[in-house]
Amino acid sequence: MPLNTKRQAPWNRAGIETAREYVKDRKFGRALPLLFSLLRSNPEDLEALDQTATCYFHLGDHETAAKLLGRVLESRPQVPRLWGKLAAVQASGGNKAAAAAAYRRALALAPKDVGLLAAYNHLEPFAAGSSYALRLGEVLRDTSSEKRERTLAHFALAKIADRAGDTDTAFRHYSSANDLKSAEYSCELQEKFVRTQEACFSAHSHDGEDQGGPRILFVTGLPRTGTTLLETCLTRHPGVTSIGESGALSKTAAQARALAPQHAGRGAWNWLEQLRPEDISRLRRYFLQSTLGAAETESKVIIDKMPLNCFEAGLAHVLLPNAKFLFMSRHPMDTGLSNFTTNFGRGNGFSRRLDWIGHLTRWAYRSAMDYQSKLGAQYRVQSYEALVTDPEGQLRAVLHHAGLDWDPVCMTPEQTRNTVRTASLMQVREKINTGALGKWRRYEAQLEPLMDALGGRAWLAQWQQWDQQAAETGRFLAEPA
Repeated sequence: MPLNTKRQAPWNRAGIETAREYVKDRKFGRALPLLFSLLRSNPEDLEALDQTATCYFHLGDHETAAKLLGRVLESRPQVPRLWGKLAAVQASGGNKAAAAAAYRRALALAPKDVGLLAAYNHLEPFAAGSSYALRLGEVLRDTSSEKRERTLAHFALAKIADRAGDTDTAFRHYSSANDLKSAEYSCELQEKFVRTQEACFSAHSHDGEDQGGPRILFVTGLPRTGTTLLETCLTRHPGVTSIGESGALSKTAAQARALAPQHAGRGAWNWLEQLRPEDISRLRRYFLQSTLGAAETESKVIIDKMPLNCFEAGLAHVLLPNAKFLFMSRHPMDTGLSNFTTNFGRGNGFSRRLDWIGHLTRWAYRSAMDYQSKLGAQYRVQSYEALVTDPEGQLRAVLHHAGLDWDPVCMTPEQTRNTVRTASLMQVREKINTGALGKWRRYEAQLEPLMDALGGRAWLAQWQQWDQQAAETGRFLAEPA
C-alpha cells in the first residue's frame, strides 16, 4: 500500500510508479536517480524515501537505508511493515540489538503476524512457552492458516525446540515445514548434466586472451558449506569486492544455450564447441555487465558467491580467461542437516528431502572432481573444517590462489561493515569458530535417509580422506567412489 496520503502531481505519480518497477526488477542503479529527482521536488515524499531505502539496502549501504526508514517512521509510526523492514535492515548490518527492538515494535502493532514472528525468532530464538512461541503454535491449530504461514511457523517452532534440546520435536517440525513446500528436484536431470560435463567438457584455450579489468573468483559449493563465511573473510581485504549471490552466471548460461542449436545427447551442454569467438565475446560482455554494470572498481578481485554455480564452472572458464574457482567442502551430514533445516523459500528445491540432498551432494563432488582435473591451477578445493581450525593458514592459501597478498584483516569477518542477507546472517557476525562442526550427530537417528542416499558410512569415510587431502593441498587427490 502506498505510504503517501496526499494527492500527488501526475509527474510524481508516474515517477514513483516507474521507480517501483525498477526496484521490483532489482534495477536499483536505475531507480535511484529517478528517486533522487522526486525527493528534490518533495523531500518528504514517504513512498520515494521508502523505495530509496530499499535501493540502498540491496546495494549494501544499510546505514543509509536505516536512516531513510527512520524518516518514514517519524510520519508513519503505526505501520508494522515499516518496523519489520527497519529490523531486517539493521540485522543485515549486524546491529542485532536495534533489530530486536524494531521487531518488538512491529509485533506490538501486529502481534499475530507470522512473518514478523518468524523473522524475530530467526534473530533471537524464543523460549519454549513464551508468548511469542504460543502465538506460533496457534497458527498451526488455526485451520484457516495459509500454507506459507504454516511453513514459517513450523520452521520457527523447530528452531525453538532445537534450542531447548528436544531434537525429536524439532525434526518433526522441520519435516512438516518441508512437506508443505512444492519445489521439485530431478535426480535424472542432475545425473545427465554431470555425465555430459564429464564426457564433453574440456579446458578452453585462451591463448593471448585477457578479459581485462578485475579477476572473477567464483566461490561455490553446496549451500550451507561456508561460502558466506569465506566471502566475508575475503571481502575484508582491500583488494576484494563481492557481488554476493548473483544470478548473472545462470542467466549467461541460458543465453549461451539459446545461441547454440540443440545437439543430440548434450542437453544443457549444447553450446559446447558451437559458440563462435564473437559469441563468446558477446556472452562475456553480458556476464560482466550483469555483475558490474557500468560501475568502475579498483579491486583486483571480484567475488561471485552463488553456491550452485559449482555446476557452471565450465561456462565461466570459457568466457573468462582470468577466472579462478573455489569449491567449499564441508562434512556432508552437517551440510545436509543445515540444508534440510533452513527455510530457503522457493529456492533450493532439493532441500525438501533428505534423499534429494544426498543425491545432489554426491553429484556435486563428482562434478567438482571432474572440473578440478580439467581446470588445474584455476580450481581450488577448500575444506570448511580446515578453514575454521586453521584460519590463517587456509586464508593465506586462498588469497594466494586469488593472486593477492596476505592481509591479517581477513581474520576478522565479524568486523565486516558489509550487508549480509543470506541464511548465514548471524553466523558471519561472529568470530571464526568451530561451533558448526559435528552438529549432525544430535540428529543422527533422524538423518539415516541422508546417510543412505550418500552411500553409507563407507562413502563418508572416503569423503573424509578427500577433505583431508583438500586441507593439505587444496585439491582432491582421489577419484569419486
